[in-house]
This record gives sequence, C-alpha cells and structure tokens, in this order.
Amino acid sequence: METLPMSMDRDSLIQLLSEIDTVLLDCDGVLWQGAQGMDVIPRSREALERLKQMGKRVFLITNNSTKTQDHYFAKCRQLGFNVEKDHILSSPYIAAQYLKEIGFDKKAYIIGSPGLAEEIQKVGITTIGTGPETIEGPLYNAVVEGKLGLDPGVGAVVVGFDRDFNYDKLLRATCYLKDPDCLFIATNTDEKYIVQGTNYHLPAAGIIVNAIEAASERPARVMGKPSLNIFHMLQARFNLQPEKTLLFGDTLHTDILFGNESGMWSILVLSGVSTLMEARELPQDPQKQKQLPLFYLQSLGDILTLMDEQVNGGVNEQQN
Repeated sequence: METLPMSMDRDSLIQLLSEIDTVLLDCDGVLWQGAQGMDVIPRSREALERLKQMGKRVFLITNNSTKTQDHYFAKCRQLGFNVEKDHILSSPYIAAQYLKEIGFDKKAYIIGSPGLAEEIQKVGITTIGTGPETIEGPLYNAVVEGKLGLDPGVGAVVVGFDRDFNYDKLLRATCYLKDPDCLFIATNTDEKYIVQGTNYHLPAAGIIVNAIEAASERPARVMGKPSLNIFHMLQARFNLQPEKTLLFGDTLHTDILFGNESGMWSILVLSGVSTLMEARELPQDPQKQKQLPLFYLQSLGDILTLMDEQVNGGVNEQQN
C-alpha cells in the first residue's frame, strides 16, 4: 500500500466527489498567495467554479485574522471567485459571532488588526486597544501605582495578528486576564505565513497568542481551525453533514486536523505551508496522526486535470 498521504488519482476523486455535497476551501495557500494575498494560484478559480457547476456547496474558511467578511467578499469578486458572502467564514467573524451568541455585553480589549476590531464592533461590542500602545514611565511603578490605563469595563481579551504588538500590550493583556471572568479569545494559532520564493516566513498570530498564554498562565479559547467553532456554525446554519463534506487545506496542524476532527474528508494541497515530507514524517503519536490526510494534490487546480483525464492515472508525485 502506498504511504499516506497518497497522491490523488482520478477514480478516487470521482468517487469522493460523488459522495459529498459540500466543499470547504482554505484561502491563503489554496486559492491565493503572495504578500497581499492577491496572487491567484493557477487554476484555483476554475476549480472552484467547476465544483459549483457540479452542484457542490462551496464555503471559504480562513484563519486570517486581519480582514472582515466584507473585505473577503470584495476580494473574491475582485479576483474572480464566485462565492456568496455568507459562505465566507473568517476567524474574526467567528469570534464576533461567538461573543454575540453568548450575550457578551462588556468591552473587548483587542490585540489585533483594525479588521478584527471592526468585525466585533459590527455585533454591537465596544472595542479598545487597536493600534500602538505605550505605557509611560517605569512599568514596575505603573503596576504598583495603578497607572497602566486599564479599563474596568473590559470583559474579554481578543487576540489576533498585531503588527503593533509590544511588551506594553502584553502587560495589559496579562493584567486583564488576572480576572478569571475575563474571556481570553484567540482568532487562530497559526505560527507562520510563508513568504513565497524565499526560505523565510512571517511570524503569525499564533506566536502572539503563545506569548500571552505563557504570560497570563491561561489557555485561549481558539475560534479558527483546528477548533470546531466553524464546524458547529456551519452545522447550525447550513445543516452541514461531515461525512458529505470535503476540505482542501494547505496546513496539517490547522486545516487537516480540523477536517479529521470534524469527521470530514480532507485533502492536503502542496501550494502553501505544509510539505509532503512533513506529512509523511509525522510522529506516530496518535495526536499527531490526526493531522494526516488520506490524499494530497500539488494544488487545487489538479482536480481539473484529474476530472478531465480520459484514462486512469494519478497526478505525478513530487516530493515537496
């Protein structure tokens, strides 16, 4: 038997597509890439359209914590992806909807982008903290003298990617979280964003979340993948059935783990973060094995090649 994950072949793909009615697509590394995420991955647009023509419901699910649902809808239209607005679920949107559903009525201290704050404000919640922050004078004295500028109305710390993150924000977040009733919410725990064409990556939101978890000695409640919050929302709103759902993702520890934990079918695409070698060298630890997909493709566009083949055969395997 071929080592898992296996290179997807035409027969397996056709069989799988005949059994599912819903497709979940990650965005960065699956549909687009690049500095601003404006470089469409070849044939991803056509692949999405083919899936819709086949009658599949298509949803975009992204852990990117910097943009609103409205932004992603506009971006999809600009890049030529035909997706309904309510079929786009981002981690800021999930965080906002979660706070709304639990009846949260205090202020939220945001360590994150204006987009994250905007999404939360849309559900009627006041936010503070976005942008640069500086605590004047010696920090030790500021703590002792109660001059940290803490807002007594804050009832949640919400953390995403924040280019203005610094020690002062870390300190304020830690102080807010000393109150056990203060919610600690993270949009996502992705630790890197690949810089295409280089050996480098950008540290992502997960690095900031890790720092605040360590400083506050509290775990965050994670909204994005691999948390099942998106899954539960899709179930409640669209009657999603996991056994009839196929997920395409580029990251083992978020996308593929999310799909497997939800009971969905999952396919790893090698156009983003995780490599085939990483998938095949996962430790035998049962928790790590939950990140293992059954199949992989070089990119989402390969489904077009497979579906259009006249004879059986898989996409050429390449070590990535």
